[in-house]
Amino acid sequence: MAAWVENYLSILGLRREPPSYDYLAKICRSHLSALPFENISKLLYFRDQHKNGFIIPPVETWVQHHFDSHFGGTCYTLNYHLRELLMQLNFASDYVMLGDEHMGILVELPGERVYVDCGAAAPIFQPVRFESNPLNVSQFGDDQVYIQPVHPDTGRYKYVRYTQGKQNGKEWHFNSNQKREFEDFHEIILKSTMAGTTFMTLLRCQLWQLNQGRSVSLVNNQFGIRHSDGRTDKYTLHSVAEIEEVIANEFALPKLPVGEAIDVLAELGIDIFSSKKIY
Repeated sequence: MAAWVENYLSILGLRREPPSYDYLAKICRSHLSALPFENISKLLYFRDQHKNGFIIPPVETWVQHHFDSHFGGTCYTLNYHLRELLMQLNFASDYVMLGDEHMGILVELPGERVYVDCGAAAPIFQPVRFESNPLNVSQFGDDQVYIQPVHPDTGRYKYVRYTQGKQNGKEWHFNSNQKREFEDFHEIILKSTMAGTTFMTLLRCQLWQLNQGRSVSLVNNQFGIRHSDGRTDKYTLHSVAEIEEVIANEFALPKLPVGEAIDVLAELGIDIFSSKKIY
C-alpha cells in the first residue's frame, strides 16, 4: 500500500478493509468530519500556481499539505482525491458531472450503484442508494439533500438541497450512465479560478463535527454553528485575529493559513469585512 494511502487513512482514523457499503459509509462520515470544505487552500494554490505547476495538487502532495496546513478543499479537490483513495481501496468508481459544474462520484457495489460526495459541504454521511431508494434523503437538522429520479430508465437524476425548507443552491441534473474522466473537468476547474467566480470572491470554511452534534461554518467574517436539532448560532467577527482564533479553536484547524488567504483576496480586490470589493 502506497505511503499516501496509509497517511490518507490515518487522517480519516480508519484502517484498510475489503470494499463494502459499510466501509464506504465509514469513509464518507470520517471524510466530512476530518477534512474541511474550504477555499483557503484554493486561494493559495491560485497564488502559487506558477511556482507549483498545479491548481489541484497530486494526491500525495495534498495529503502532506493536510498534515502541514490542515488543507481540505472545495468539490474538485476533495472528490478528486477521494476517488483516488477509493480506487486504491479497490472500489470501482467513476466521476459524474452534476449540472455541468459539480463533481460527484458513483461507486459500483455488488448489485447496486451508489452516489458519494464529500465535496459539497452537504450532510451526505453515507453512500446514497439513489437507484433503489427514490425517497432517499441525506439530512442534518433542517439541512436536507435529495437525489431524485427524473428519467431513471435513461439514467437521469437530480440533486436538490433544502435548508429550513427553502431550496439551497442550484438544482443539479446528472446522467448516471455518463462516466467522466478527471480531464472532463479541466476547463471547469480553470474557470473556477477566474476573477469574479464564487470561491475567488469570498472566504469559506465548513466542517462537520458529528461527535458534537454540529456543523461549523465561516463565510467571510460571519461564523455560524448549526446544531443537529436545527438551532443556529451566528456571530460576526471583526478582525483577522478573531477569524484565526475561530478557525483554531472552533474548527480545530490551527494550521490553516487563513490570514494568507485573506491577503490573496485583498490583492484580488475583496474586503471580507465589508462584503464589498475594495478596488
